[in-house]
Amino acid sequence: MTPLSETEKNLGKSKRSGGRGFMAKAVASISALATLAGGMAFGAVTAPAAFAANGPTTSYDRTLGNAQFEAARESNGLSKEMNYGAILHAWMWSANTIKAHMNEIADAGYTSIQTVPISTIKGPVEGMQFTENWYYVYQPSGTGIGNKVIGTEQEIKEMTAEAHKHGIRVIADAVINHFTADWNAIQGDWKNSSFFHTRQEGGCDKNGTAINYSNRWQVTHCHLLSLWDLNTENQEVANRMKDYLTRAVADGIDGFRYDAAKHIELPNEFDRYSPYYDTILPNGAQYQYGEVLQGDQGLNAPAYPALFEKYSTNGGGNTASHYGKEIRAAMQDKNISSGRLGSLQGTGVRDNQLVTWVESHDTYANTDEYSSQLSAWQIRMGWGIVGSRKGGAPLFFNRPQGSGGSNPRFAEVSSLGDAGDDEWKHPEVVNVNKFRNAMEGNAEYLRNCQGNNNCLMIERYKTDGNPNNDGMTVVNMDGDKSLVGMDTTLDNGEYVDQVYGGKLVVNNKKITSGEVKSGKVHVFYNASNSPRPSLAVTGAKSFKTDTTQVTLTARNVNNARYSTSEGDSGSFTDGQKITIGAKSAVNTQITVTLTGTDADGKQVTASETFTKKDPNATVSYTAYAKKPAAWNKIYAYVYVDNNAPAGSVIQNAAWPGELMTAESGACDGTADQIYEIPEEIIDQAGDDPIRVIFNNGGAGEIAGNKFPGDSATEDPDDHVDAAGLLIDGSYVWDGNITSGTWEEASCLAVTVDSVKINPSGTINLDLANGATTQLTATVAPAAAANKPVKWTSSNERVAVVKNGVVQGVAKGTATITASVGGKSDTVTVNVTGEAPVVHDTTVYYPASNFGANSTYLHYRIGTGTWTTVPGVKMEAACDGYVKYTIEGTEGGQVEFVFNNGSGQWDNNGNKNYTASGANVVVENGTVGSVAPCVTVVPVSSVSVAGGDFSLNVGASRKLSATVSPSNATDRSVSWKSSDTSVASVEQNGTVWGKKAGTATITAMAGGKSASVRVTVSPAVVPVSSVSLSVSSVSLAVGQSRRVTATVSPSNATDRSVSWKSSDTSVASVEQNGTVWGKKAGTATITATAGGKSASLTVTVPGQVSDSVVYYKPTVTLGVTPTLWYRVNGKASSV
Repeated sequence: MTPLSETEKNLGKSKRSGGRGFMAKAVASISALATLAGGMAFGAVTAPAAFAANGPTTSYDRTLGNAQFEAARESNGLSKEMNYGAILHAWMWSANTIKAHMNEIADAGYTSIQTVPISTIKGPVEGMQFTENWYYVYQPSGTGIGNKVIGTEQEIKEMTAEAHKHGIRVIADAVINHFTADWNAIQGDWKNSSFFHTRQEGGCDKNGTAINYSNRWQVTHCHLLSLWDLNTENQEVANRMKDYLTRAVADGIDGFRYDAAKHIELPNEFDRYSPYYDTILPNGAQYQYGEVLQGDQGLNAPAYPALFEKYSTNGGGNTASHYGKEIRAAMQDKNISSGRLGSLQGTGVRDNQLVTWVESHDTYANTDEYSSQLSAWQIRMGWGIVGSRKGGAPLFFNRPQGSGGSNPRFAEVSSLGDAGDDEWKHPEVVNVNKFRNAMEGNAEYLRNCQGNNNCLMIERYKTDGNPNNDGMTVVNMDGDKSLVGMDTTLDNGEYVDQVYGGKLVVNNKKITSGEVKSGKVHVFYNASNSPRPSLAVTGAKSFKTDTTQVTLTARNVNNARYSTSEGDSGSFTDGQKITIGAKSAVNTQITVTLTGTDADGKQVTASETFTKKDPNATVSYTAYAKKPAAWNKIYAYVYVDNNAPAGSVIQNAAWPGELMTAESGACDGTADQIYEIPEEIIDQAGDDPIRVIFNNGGAGEIAGNKFPGDSATEDPDDHVDAAGLLIDGSYVWDGNITSGTWEEASCLAVTVDSVKINPSGTINLDLANGATTQLTATVAPAAAANKPVKWTSSNERVAVVKNGVVQGVAKGTATITASVGGKSDTVTVNVTGEAPVVHDTTVYYPASNFGANSTYLHYRIGTGTWTTVPGVKMEAACDGYVKYTIEGTEGGQVEFVFNNGSGQWDNNGNKNYTASGANVVVENGTVGSVAPCVTVVPVSSVSVAGGDFSLNVGASRKLSATVSPSNATDRSVSWKSSDTSVASVEQNGTVWGKKAGTATITAMAGGKSASVRVTVSPAVVPVSSVSLSVSSVSLAVGQSRRVTATVSPSNATDRSVSWKSSDTSVASVEQNGTVWGKKAGTATITATAGGKSASLTVTVPGQVSDSVVYYKPTVTLGVTPTLWYRVNGKASSV
């Protein structure tokens, strides 16, 4: 028999609110008093720290979740958060080159390394030169791993492993929007036209490449630079890309930078849901950010990092292109005022969701050359600013050797695969990185030096009275300056310039001593003089083999030695593996202890305990219970007793835990409720105890709400929380709240071999058609068929599931999982459409409460009139439930209670139930929206509105289909075309004309169908402009001239030209363009074609009368002046 409870000692009164449930941990390693059925017993609860026994499956597992990595990271003083730490963009470095420089990179203070794209590519085609060759890595040919620039997949694995040894994480650039423009170069299994957008799909000119960046449809569906644009709405494309990213993570990649991320639509950006990001992002990466260049009209920039962050454990972000542009402009004019550079200009994106830079590979390498003319000095000045700021993850772009500034953009001194110039490890850059790492979590303040806009101070501070926790970077672009007398946020004390050796002295928030030199970056803070020592033992916490290996880590430690409880000992070097277990029996603990001394001679120790387990033992924990008569429902709250801090407790769910599954006659009739401990909790617990508390969902401090119950003191608000019941197998609680028994279950456990969901694959649900379907799970072997199946949804905002009934909630994709006995199966649910207005509400209630033929629903709609007591009689719905449909609710709230017609009521504890929606399910006092069962109503007919119709090539028309009856179970409509080369149809009913001809469009639902015929005519080519051969003409009366009109484009459908005159009495025009002068005056002649027009001015002069000319010549003595003139073409003189 296992003790019922092991109550904590009252180590001090703790006031808690009356609504608070069980405190989600038990204090370990203390004596405890336990009340047993039939007597008293004493015991102790011990809980060593838990460590997951699983091998690394995600980036987090093998880095921040790994003691060896953490020891290396802390030893090198690198930042913990990837969304904060500095990133070295090792642009065009090979994996082997990166690996060879790993020590230098760690010493330079970079938290992460960003590589070039690692997927298979075409080329490079010009050897390994940079010019007109570098961009091939951004044009993948498939989703294999490895290329001529980065190296082989094995070399990538070796590089990431080396990075992790140094506490560094690796970000791979990932091109997930497009492939190479060369179709013949694309990987064979990707050569499927449905995997790519057509050249016409985005509506862009120039064969789909002329993108209007104010049109989000074009941005996401046209072909960037003629590259083949992936059809990111296609689930198979998403699945393939996720496979690639997951393989990359398995190779050691910790994060991704997504190239051209804004060219991929957000999941619900358009009418049709796109599964791409929701599919590819849950790939195990720790940090993911996207190239979302700012400034496009209609771009929802903040939505991208929200997605990346949602699926990452260490943050996600966007590129801060606006801030980079501002920094570069500031470098050029030496105006680095705090007002100008204070904001990171995230346009709605949080600072910790931005990747900042002075320049990127795009600003440097593209032909626009936005940044390549900046000198190395200007880059360092800019890095002093972005690298010291609190916000953003700053990225340092490594230029090719000898390139940029006054040199060519690509001097071709180095080749693709080589390291670039040495600016990434310049002392100013390195010390800014180290300053950033030391100031992680600190606040910031920006101010200019003595009011000069060419000198900027970036202060990072804690205000804790300790100058070792504060610091300041000063970027001084011009002229030596004294900082004496300036205000500062830094605490009192001395601050050492880590670059040039000077000092800054602060007293009473004033700088009393300190100066900065012209053109320098000064980094003032008190860096630790000696590196931090660390020891660690890592390996699986438990193992079922005869032996296992553990890794010993020693950083900055002298005389490192190990010893084991098996009697082995010796000296070791960092990363050395030792074998344990050979001398121990199963179910034995083995302790490995490490010792050493730091640089100051002080002793450093570390130890870890491992358990050798029985290889034949199967781990399956099941809790059985009898539901107490006073409880309407029963929950199981399960937690690992490892003395974890608040917020880090391993638990099955927040209090009250998870609802147990009702199973009549469970465990040979000793129970009626069952709960299987999740396998992941057993794995995470390792050797730490797992405990369970049964409860009715109420506040844990109220007597009678849970078992084991708390021990109360005289003050009812003070409690000694009872530890839960220890579970390490199958146990039964008899349901007695005050003195119950908790005994090992005598029922025989049956091992589950498999679970299979029917229907399988992908299920499409339309909100307009009810979006409900019934799934079933087949459990093998037959002896396990009655085991309770746990149904879960990966995204309950999209679809919820209960007892296999799936209810769509909103557009999107969710994965439905059925699990039992450690086995599981999944299906994908795609929810589309818009939810219709709810006219009626169906209420479901367990028949067992009042009987299948004696349950009544007493209700009112909104604040209307109640039904007459006892209300309306509910009818049988399906096994175990009754139902009643309330008509005319129109989406409004319903208030209701239940009774048996003879005075027994369920009125939700005198509060009544309230709910709205199409389905309302009340069970154990909980109100849900998923119908417990689906009554299949067959489709009787399908009709398509509007009948036969016509379209031009390139035009579209959306069809609508009506499924009868309106309450048919499967009302989801699918569409198809008899000839997709003539007309295609989307699954929302939109028909597109492709080429001249006829096709039949068919709508199908529930085995019924209806069709219409579409006739497609050639596309109408509109007139874009009309031009005339002349813009003006002068005609004498009776004179004529023919004017010609040119219509563009030359293939316009309607090229006929009509002519008219604004005044036919002055000038007339024939329909061939001949213009006649009629009388003196002016008139406008207009030519029109296809709605476009052009005009010319016609002038008809009148009869010329005699003119008098006055002329005053300069008089020259002795010379008579002569006047020449012309009348009607005849010259004369006087």
